Amino acid sequence: MIETIMLLSTAALLTPDGSPDLTGPGRFCGFAPIIDLLPGETITTREIGIHSGSFRWTGEFGAFEVRGIGWASQPKGHLIRKPTGAQPGRFKQRRDKGRFVVAIWNGGHGAAYFTSERLFSAAQIAAIDRVTLFEEGQSPPEGCTLRTTFNWD
Repeated sequence: MIETIMLLSTAALLTPDGSPDLTGPGRFCGFAPIIDLLPGETITTREIGIHSGSFRWTGEFGAFEVRGIGWASQPKGHLIRKPTGAQPGRFKQRRDKGRFVVAIWNGGHGAAYFTSERLFSAAQIAAIDRVTLFEEGQSPPEGCTLRTTFNWD
């Protein structure tokens, strides 16, 4: 557990902007979000904590900031797609503190918030719809070759 945080903290010190980059293709698992990154997509980690973490996700769709929470309550806003099986529910795009936000939620304790300075495009919504979630206490799925999850072992 401490080793994981120390390793990520050390890696952050080695990059010019203070954040390690994880580049696809590969399965990224990080504090609730699970993303099968396509070739050329990049995750740049920002903050790492016990219950949540944040990162920047960049790809052909553009870029946005993501905050994943492994022990969350239901996000605020209007649920426009209910969670079903592995597919999380998605909330209507809203504006908060001058930024646009789209939240997803697994119906339990896993949630992720995607933020952008501009209205989300159809390509960005399609990228968000590729994301699945897990929550604290659950094991991440198989094949997580890229990860920033907290290690309970």
